[in-house]
Amino acid sequence: MKQVKWMVAVLMIAVLPWGVTLAQETSASINGTIVDSSGNVLSGATVIVTHEPTGQVKTLTTNDAGRYSARGLRVGGPYKIEVRNGGYSDAEEGNIFIKLGEDRAIDAVLVADAISLDTVTAVGVAPVSATFDPDNMGTGSSISEDQITNLPTVDRNIQDYVRLDSRVNIRSFGEGISVSGVNNRFNNISIDGVGIGDPFGLEAGGSPGLSQPFSLDTIQELNVQLSPYDVTLSNFTGANINAITKSGTNEFSGRAAVYYSSEDLQRDDSSDFTREVYSLSAGGPIIKDKLFFFLAYEKEEQTRLAPTTNVDPDLVQQIADISQNVWGFDAGDFNPPRDAVTEEESIVVKLDWNINENHRASFKYQNNEDSQPIFAGIGGGEASLSSHWYTNDFENKSYNLNLYSDWTANFSTELRISNSEFDKVPGLNARLPQVEIEVGNGQSVFLGTELFRHANELNVATDNIYLEGNYFMGDHDLTFGVDWREQDINNVFVFASLGEYVFESIDDYANGIHDFYQLRIGSDPANPLPAADWSWENLGLFIQDKWTVNDRLTLVYGLRFDKPDTGDKPRFNQDFFDAYGFANNGVVSEGTIQPRIGFNYDMSDERMMQLRGGVGIFTGGTPNVWLSNSFTNTGGDVAVYRDFGTPGIFTPDPDNQPIFTGSSTQDVDVLDPDFKIPTVLKSNIAVDAELPWFGLIGSVELEYIKAQDAIHYQHLNLGAPTGTFADGRLSYLCDPNDFSNTRGDARCNANSDFNDVLYLTNTSKGETKRATVSLELPQTEHWYAKASYTYTDATEVSAGTSSRAISNWNNTPAFNVNEPLAATSAYEVENAFVFFTNYQNMFFGDNYTNIGLVWVSQDGEPFSYTYRTDVNGDGIRDNDLFYVPMPNEYVLADPSEAADFEAFLQSSGLAQYRGQIAPRNAFKAPRINTVDLNISQELPAWGPVRATLFLNIKNLGNLLDSDWGQVVTAGFDGDDVANMISIDDNGVQTIDWNGPTRFSTNRVASQWRAQVGFRLDW
Repeated sequence: MKQVKWMVAVLMIAVLPWGVTLAQETSASINGTIVDSSGNVLSGATVIVTHEPTGQVKTLTTNDAGRYSARGLRVGGPYKIEVRNGGYSDAEEGNIFIKLGEDRAIDAVLVADAISLDTVTAVGVAPVSATFDPDNMGTGSSISEDQITNLPTVDRNIQDYVRLDSRVNIRSFGEGISVSGVNNRFNNISIDGVGIGDPFGLEAGGSPGLSQPFSLDTIQELNVQLSPYDVTLSNFTGANINAITKSGTNEFSGRAAVYYSSEDLQRDDSSDFTREVYSLSAGGPIIKDKLFFFLAYEKEEQTRLAPTTNVDPDLVQQIADISQNVWGFDAGDFNPPRDAVTEEESIVVKLDWNINENHRASFKYQNNEDSQPIFAGIGGGEASLSSHWYTNDFENKSYNLNLYSDWTANFSTELRISNSEFDKVPGLNARLPQVEIEVGNGQSVFLGTELFRHANELNVATDNIYLEGNYFMGDHDLTFGVDWREQDINNVFVFASLGEYVFESIDDYANGIHDFYQLRIGSDPANPLPAADWSWENLGLFIQDKWTVNDRLTLVYGLRFDKPDTGDKPRFNQDFFDAYGFANNGVVSEGTIQPRIGFNYDMSDERMMQLRGGVGIFTGGTPNVWLSNSFTNTGGDVAVYRDFGTPGIFTPDPDNQPIFTGSSTQDVDVLDPDFKIPTVLKSNIAVDAELPWFGLIGSVELEYIKAQDAIHYQHLNLGAPTGTFADGRLSYLCDPNDFSNTRGDARCNANSDFNDVLYLTNTSKGETKRATVSLELPQTEHWYAKASYTYTDATEVSAGTSSRAISNWNNTPAFNVNEPLAATSAYEVENAFVFFTNYQNMFFGDNYTNIGLVWVSQDGEPFSYTYRTDVNGDGIRDNDLFYVPMPNEYVLADPSEAADFEAFLQSSGLAQYRGQIAPRNAFKAPRINTVDLNISQELPAWGPVRATLFLNIKNLGNLLDSDWGQVVTAGFDGDDVANMISIDDNGVQTIDWNGPTRFSTNRVASQWRAQVGFRLDW
């Protein structure tokens, strides 16, 4: 199939004057209408568009409607436009800047001896045009190069900039970017149109490594699109985040910068910490007006001590001695190195070629490598020996080639072909089974290879081809084409393949008396580590018309069709088919039709005003790991062996772990045979208006997003329920009223030939309602500012918080598991306010002082209240929603806590649900308020070189007061209210209260941190 697609693509390129690109914006356009002083259109007028930094020229002729369109232009500027026509004097307009993806409307009125261009010139000079533009229809925002430079960022990641939109929520766990109350894995992140996001779905932050695989100093503009109605955009149901790389020009230019932070530049200076970033970028001409280069290199090194533990070091040493003296192996030491270094390194090489007036090409190579030492099993009540530690190693590289061509005055194309490859392989300190020894007081010591690193390697290769043509005719701009993407995936993931043991005491470990043992190994001795080796592709077709109905109304309407196809299927499992009645080897194959329409109506009179909006279907953004799980866990490829205390079986030999004949059970992850790629309907309606004060721009926007095909996980091997509790909850315990052995009595009627059987299907439940109000002060001589408030009401069925199917199921607190119940989204931030501003002035000669500030104030993340006990017997603790008993429906294990428990019910908000189940995610962590500050000062110029000193402070409030700026969360799978002890015949519960809500403070995010730096620009 792959060869067929490539042959088709080659034939189309050879036969048609078309181009190939990814379905992401990488350029910009200018269009307009030329009329005479009486308003009559002028056909045949010559319009010359010149990109002054590179000398690129486009010469156009207006059509019968007096219109022209210059496409495939470099982002930024300045551009100069000249208009000529017989009988009229020549005229021009300069200092025009255009944004990424923008189709700037610049009209002209020609008179006998003068010209008046009806336009606004530039982002950064008069950014009113960024809002009031016929191309502005959907929801989104953009961040300019100046904002990237002058607004605060200590962590130097894109999260610090996409958060400037109050509709974007940066998750406290893993820096995930969430919009519309949906999973951060549903975003698409690209640079120059090439996808650079996590290609498999493992990384919470959405990047293929520790952070985005490029330096911020290489970015010319960053674009965040939430509901764009352009059918060329695809593969997201959350946000489409696209950046454009700088290019070389006719002038040599560049930047060298150093960024530094340490424990002396943060509140908590108790542990050694340093972070140094070295960045260098340069661009210029190879051949003036023809060939240009841009190079960038950045390296980050960070040293930080390992987490601390409350476990007695003497106990850890005792376990290390037993490992050596009793079991004959070296479990490692207890002292993490003080100089363990986390490294990130990236390089970019870009060439731009003005082939001639009608053709422009660009080639880019990008590579990043990250390495991070992980001290697993250390923190709080856990300690570990060095055999348990490992290193996360990432490598990501990509190539892309672009060709922008004008074939006639009306027909233009882009050609872009790309390839990328991502590798993630952990570096291990040892190859041993994982051993956990409980040492009392709820504490444990770990040694041996970390459980999920036993066999864990990933390679993803991605090829992209996209074919687009643009035909300009009268008032219509027709876009049509085809895009194709293929990913080859090889994922080896067999946890516990070296064995896992749990011992209840140090003496038990010394005597080899385990409490739990597990081994997962390939059922075929010749293939002990079976891999999910598969590929899939998506073929997209689209057509769209942009219709300039008149000088006030612009419509964009189009249709897109995406058809996924998986060439490989999971191995067929006959046992599963016999037990469950359908095949386990289903794959994604059903296509999705996506109609979209957007509009912009100019209501300007004395002041500028516009009405904009649209509606459309969007699909994609599904993490490959969710689809790959059915290849990894077919139930027949991996045998699972478990034991609960048979004496004398422990061995540290990873290649000689005990196997019990006839005791293996099967874990199966299966896809609904009719599963569809997640799909949503997005819509918005908005009014933007220039206000009568200080040039302010006010906007009000309403959005509605409805799930068409969302994800839903079910467990198929719970067995028939054994009873129903008084609150209506189904039980799967052998005795619904006996909680003394929930591990052994869970899933009493389950099929004993299988263990976990997880089923990924679709649901149409889930929606987002959102309202945003914003106020913007466009750039003046000294100031820029914007404030926005967003209210969000979002519901979902499955949060999709994990890469593993079993975790996605059991991390969703539930009343009756498997029920597709829509509840408040785990990603909802109900109320969010963002204010950012930048002030610039020359206090010292002609040297600029810049002060940038960002204030984010938002509700805490939602959470649920649950039981700690496995109340319903589904085999999972912590996921059963708490029933809030009436005063006569419970007895406390410790009656002296009764008053405190009742007070807790009131203060937590649980009391409002007495006699009911407390709904999922109905509660919020405390509100979060953070302020970040950047101060930079230019120094006197050294010839063409300008130097700048700068200081960034993250969480300024915490610098002023240690109680301010706290970032607090509850458990993402719920906060455990109590243990269920028993239920009597009258439904009265005996519960053991666990105390008040246990919020966790994000230590790093909750303390002020600073970064100092120095840069040279030329």
